[in-house]
Amino acid sequence: MDNNMFGQNKEAIRKEIIKRLRDQDSTLRQERSLKIQEKLLASEEFKNADTVMTYVSLLTEVSTSYLIEEAMKQGKRILVPYLDLKSDTIIASELSAIEILEKGPFGIEQSKEEHLRKTPLEEIDLIVVPAIAFDKKNMRLGRGKGCYDKFLASEKLETAKTIGLAFNFQLLESLPVDPHDRPVSRVITD
Repeated sequence: MDNNMFGQNKEAIRKEIIKRLRDQDSTLRQERSLKIQEKLLASEEFKNADTVMTYVSLLTEVSTSYLIEEAMKQGKRILVPYLDLKSDTIIASELSAIEILEKGPFGIEQSKEEHLRKTPLEEIDLIVVPAIAFDKKNMRLGRGKGCYDKFLASEKLETAKTIGLAFNFQLLESLPVDPHDRPVSRVITD
């Protein structure tokens, strides 16, 4: 995709990609999501991981429901982000069952507070990272709060692999980058 259509403005890119995400046919979205999740499940990074942290997908994002279900079946430890609004930080919380999730800030599913089980970051082998867009250098454009960039910058995560999931139209040639922006190890698309 040619970035010149939005210039190099993060907000313009966000707006255009969010529109494309919303406008995507739901059946096509499900098919593409499944294909992307299957590629992730077949990856060495996933196979070698005991502890996997993944986002819980919003309706328009690449779904993670099959990934979570399969990882649990395989006996992997699953963590999901819990957003602490007071500090704008992400806490890695162990997910024991889908039923302990509830809508949190920004409509994102996270563990109910009484089920929050903080997990030491150095125990995470793989982090599946959401984004509005990625570029060819694996840089990511998030929703603009910087929570994931702050989270991924932790020295305790230096051995964790990071994988972004995206539909093909979310992969751009290049993104405007700020000093605090963090890339992922690689991006899996349909």
